[in-house]
Amino acid sequence: MFNNLLFAMIACSSIHFAVEEKIAIAGPPTSPIVGQLVDSVLLRGTEDVFLEGDYAYLPCREGQRLTICSIKDPARPKIVSSFTHPKLGSAAGFAISGNTVYLTSMSTSRLLVIDVTDKSAPRLLGSVLIGKKGVLYKAAYRDGFCYIPNLTEKKLFVVDVRNPKQPVVTGSVAVTTENDGPFSVLLHGDYALVGTIFGNRNRLAVVNVKNPEKPRLVTQIFGPEIGQVSGDVVDNLYYSVYWDKNAFLIFDIADPGKPRLQAKLIDNRLGKPNRCIVSGNRAYLPMIEGNGVAVLDISNPKKPKFLSSFSDPVLLKKTYGVAVRDNLLFVASREGNSLVILDRDALEIK
Repeated sequence: MFNNLLFAMIACSSIHFAVEEKIAIAGPPTSPIVGQLVDSVLLRGTEDVFLEGDYAYLPCREGQRLTICSIKDPARPKIVSSFTHPKLGSAAGFAISGNTVYLTSMSTSRLLVIDVTDKSAPRLLGSVLIGKKGVLYKAAYRDGFCYIPNLTEKKLFVVDVRNPKQPVVTGSVAVTTENDGPFSVLLHGDYALVGTIFGNRNRLAVVNVKNPEKPRLVTQIFGPEIGQVSGDVVDNLYYSVYWDKNAFLIFDIADPGKPRLQAKLIDNRLGKPNRCIVSGNRAYLPMIEGNGVAVLDISNPKKPKFLSSFSDPVLLKKTYGVAVRDNLLFVASREGNSLVILDRDALEIK
């Protein structure tokens, strides 16, 4: 009887140790979070994130400011400065050239030109009203000119900023006469690609800007999944999203004057994507309702596939912006009031 009891005790001990060893091997799930920065005032309502050198620039819609963060040590990002001004209002569109930032306001209908030579003390150089009124979402810059969509007036405006203290509107063109309005703008070759939103029928409008003072509407593309068209161009492909349809779109723009929808992915797991950034064979989509980032495989650009996603309903609540550098993603959360840095490899570990 003693031998049987001893055998049972040894067997139970062996099982116990085996389970412990299995748990130790499995380990805790790997978090993709490398670093984070949360500030309910200086990062309030972050609209997007842009990288330049050792710095991340975050226009903040509700915070009505532009906040500059040091990302030299990605594990410890820190706020360097935050610019606000009565002419700014709800910051949204952003472009940068050297040490000059071009920032649009949704609420004051203005483009502001800001000197960021001293990252600790940005200063206003000049500003200009874009149209008579209207909501300004995005902005693009090239060779001394800014390109600004005005949602309310349904036009793409061109601004001469070669004298940063006295920016001047030099031209405009209507991109729609229906109830949609221009949201995004991306420059490619001699063309500005403009996406519209909030209409019964939205579009991708193509504007010839070879002569920036005389922009000219060339063509428009329609489709039930085409709208917003905000994203990234790599080679001859335009990778973009449309949040309202949970859509990821790939346009062939080998001839940018005649873009063609090459592929699309409609998937509720995209969580209402609002932007898109591409690196290698991956596309990263910040999710408004998904509170995080979706990862897509674009190794076959004619058949994009959903791979994975990462969510944090507090830290990444209502994610709006994303930027990529090397193996890191920089993510801006509008209601998390945060800048979160993620490891790209860890996003795909399940």
